[in-house]
This record gives sequence, C-alpha cells and structure tokens, in this order.
Amino acid sequence: MRALAVLSPALSKKIKAKEKYILEIDSLKIPLALIHVPDTEFDENNPQLDNAVLVKKVGFSLNYRDQGVIESAWYKLSKDNQEAYYPIGSEFCGKVVKVGKKVTNLNIGDHVIANCSYPYAPDNVAPGIPSNHASKELEIFHKGKLIKIPNTIPADQACGMSIGVQTAFSMIRKADIKPGQNVLVTSITSNTSLITLNFLKNIGCNVYGMSYSTKGINLVKEHFPFVKDIFEFKNLELPQNLFFDAVIDPFADTHLKKLQNHLNFGANYVTCGMYNQSKEKFNSEASLENLPGLLSGLISRNVSLIGNCLGTTEDLETGVNILAKDSDSNIVIDSVFNENDINTFIEKSFNKSSYKVGKVILLY
Repeated sequence: MRALAVLSPALSKKIKAKEKYILEIDSLKIPLALIHVPDTEFDENNPQLDNAVLVKKVGFSLNYRDQGVIESAWYKLSKDNQEAYYPIGSEFCGKVVKVGKKVTNLNIGDHVIANCSYPYAPDNVAPGIPSNHASKELEIFHKGKLIKIPNTIPADQACGMSIGVQTAFSMIRKADIKPGQNVLVTSITSNTSLITLNFLKNIGCNVYGMSYSTKGINLVKEHFPFVKDIFEFKNLELPQNLFFDAVIDPFADTHLKKLQNHLNFGANYVTCGMYNQSKEKFNSEASLENLPGLLSGLISRNVSLIGNCLGTTEDLETGVNILAKDSDSNIVIDSVFNENDINTFIEKSFNKSSYKVGKVILLY
C-alpha cells in the first residue's frame, strides 16, 4: 500500500531527490515522500477487531495542523539511525473493505470519512481526530470513528471535509448567531472559513469577510455572493462605524488584538486555532502579547471569547447532510492530484510557492 510519510535521515538517503519533497518549517528541512509500505492486515475472526473496520482510502488531503505533526515526527525521526518513516495526513475518504463481527452501523462498500467528534465520541472511544496517518492506503478504525456519507458527494470533496465541516458547524453553533446580526469571518480564503460560509448563508445574518491580502477575494465572492464585503486585514480597512456581533476566526493570534475595538457589546468571538504553531514561532518574543490590555478591551465590551476544538458527531452529520442536499453548497476545491504529482500536491497544500483557494486533494 501507499503512504505519504516523513522520512528518517537513513531512509531519505535511499530515495532519489526527485522522488521526495523537502518541507521547510522555520530552520528545519524535513524530507517527505510517497512510499510503498506493507499492507495493513485485518482478520475478521480476531475478537480484538470485533468493533473495527478496514478502510481503503480513495484519497486524502493535508491540513494546516499537519505541519505540527510533521515537525514533531521529524524531531523523533531525525535522531533515529534506522530506516524509519511516519505516515501523515488528517482527512480522507475511503471505502469499507472489511468489518468486525460486531459492526452494525457500516457495511462493506460504504463510503466513509473520519468522525473527529470532540470532546466526546461515540462508543466510548478516544475523542478527536482518529488518525494522523490518513495517507495510508489501508487503515483500521473503530466503528465509532467513522460516518457513512452519501454517494452523491464527490470523492474530491469527501477527501477534505471531516475536520472543516465538524469545526465550522461547531463554531457557528457556539457563536449563537441571530438573523440580522453582523458576522465577521476572518482569513476568509482559509479552508475552515470557506466551509463556514456554506453554513452561514441561510441564517439571515450580515456576513463580512477579512483577508490578509486581496488574493483570492474575487474567487470567494464568486462562490459566496451573499458576503457583503471583504476587508484587507493588513491595513485594517474596517469602517469605523461597523461593529460585529460574532466573529469566526481560525487564527486568533493574528486577529484578536486588532479586532477588539470593532466588537459589539456582548459579542461572541469564536476561534479554533493559531497561525504560529511551530515551536520556534510559538516560543519567540514576537508571539507574546500585552495580555492585560487585550483582556481589558474584551471585558469592557462583555465579549465572550470562545475556544473551539473540532465539534460533535451531530455537527458533522448536519453539515454533511446540508452539503449533500444543497447543490449550491460545496467544499471549495483548488486542485486535485495523483501520485505522479506528489511534490506539487505537498507544495500547494502548504502554499509554499503558489496561491490557492480551497482544498488540495490527492486521489489514489
């Protein structure tokens, strides 16, 4: 089977330069390659696999969080003298090829995606993302870590929806948005924000966007014409009299401090992450903020700062049903690659040389 993996130095030396990609994270240079590894075995008669499912991946995608996984894996592999590897990837779509004896919610042939339910998960299994190895062509999952999706959802969209849909729907739910309210979606060309827009359009609120630059804005407006305006964050081009009742923000360390003066009294500010996740940036002096100054601004406006990690099973199921039934709702896809374009896939996934708007998918 195939897998996209971080390579130990010893294994990297055995792979030709053109067959691997060197990912730069701050001062680190980390080798990645699509490699062939032994198939994952699944014995239906093994009682330890009674509640398990073997999935053959149709394809997968990489997320911003994968850079942190890659960095952590490299710190361990770089010290390993053996030919070792660490498969990566957070999102996938696949077909069920084998099931354990006690699996009743899924059948062979079903199309499935990951259920990243957090902080609780079905069947008392561990919550959160079920795998950091989504690129493994064959992988075993507990039945509670998967949901069946309709065959009407295209494979490329299915390969990039689990985390984004579960997160976006959860953030909207926590923001408690009412019709007529002003809602700001930051980093509007990010995948989380693009997915969020699918679920905001029918609430009846006034949706605004913000982007660090003007790249990709026209494409967003084309996909989501109900967005009233998109502002450039770099120069903070917000009208002085525009205040927001809710903010959906994937990168709080970038936006929160500068946006606090544009928050309405009692606003809900929901965030699911930070832009600076690498160890070097996270620990740098530049990442430190004037915490009392930030908090005083939020307190004076009675702003609720709400952290969001993924979402519930219901969030995912509701979002998937909307995408399946509403022809105007979809996962924005930037590009789709196969194994012959693996280096381009990695480069574009992490936006190293060319701008992208939407998910970047690799189909096996």
